[in-house]
Amino acid sequence: MLSKPLNLKARARLRGQSASGAPTGTPSTIRDTAYWAQAAESYRSELNSPYHRNRLAMVERLLDPCDLSRRVLDFGCGDGPLSERVVEAGGEVVAIDSDASMISVAAARLSASPAASARVGSVESLSRFPDASFDCLLALNVLAYLHGGLDAVFYREAARLLKPGGILVATHSNSLFDLFTLNAFTLRFFRENFSVLGRDCEIEALLTHPDEPDRVPHSVRENPLAYGTKMKAYGLQEVRQDFAIPHALPPLLLNEDPDDLANREVPDIAFLPETEAWKKMFLCSIFGSRLIRIRPPQDG
Repeated sequence: MLSKPLNLKARARLRGQSASGAPTGTPSTIRDTAYWAQAAESYRSELNSPYHRNRLAMVERLLDPCDLSRRVLDFGCGDGPLSERVVEAGGEVVAIDSDASMISVAAARLSASPAASARVGSVESLSRFPDASFDCLLALNVLAYLHGGLDAVFYREAARLLKPGGILVATHSNSLFDLFTLNAFTLRFFRENFSVLGRDCEIEALLTHPDEPDRVPHSVRENPLAYGTKMKAYGLQEVRQDFAIPHALPPLLLNEDPDDLANREVPDIAFLPETEAWKKMFLCSIFGSRLIRIRPPQDG
């Protein structure tokens, strides 16, 4: 049994509805203009929230001091906070985002620097840049939206665009967090990952709320334990990993709106000793990776 019931607002938002039952938004698998415009406005309004501060702190831990002082591609730049950091560090930056309103804000904040440019673009836009043209590539809070094989295209392009020894810093939705949530995502994780011995691994009978939350997850998620091995096929070697957005309890036990990032509590787990750092893999919904380009990408 749950220690406390889900309130109406939290349960409704988990189902993708308002408390009155009206839809709250477009599933993340539909990438139309209206969806991205709404997401961009929400993103800008919540940039100073504990949620985003915690996520950006993780990015800071993945970056080395010299990374931003070189030639940088900021893919999925949002309104350009990291691109602005590149300019402040004396580097050169090309900022790309699929949302025109985000790029408008990014272009304004970068307008004083001749070493910075901002343009609307997506994965397909990366082919316009020559080989080995960047020292560092940032892909923050964007890869979870590259479905339909676009994530593989991105990694091949990243390895092509980076100079030998160049750095990719990327963040991801953490699939291991599903083992901590004890909900419908846990059910899916077991079904997809443990049905390997001739039987479907169905655990619905073991869960109190196997149908919650009724919402569309990110279609591209990564397992931090397997990510480094996956990246080797693209000529990228993982050298550092970190985690963000820890949860004190599984989400169904938290009496909060999962979409209200501006008021969402983010506990501090910096106190965990090194011997317990493994717990971050399960308590945190986001992880980040620092990778080095060690060779050109393989064909295909």
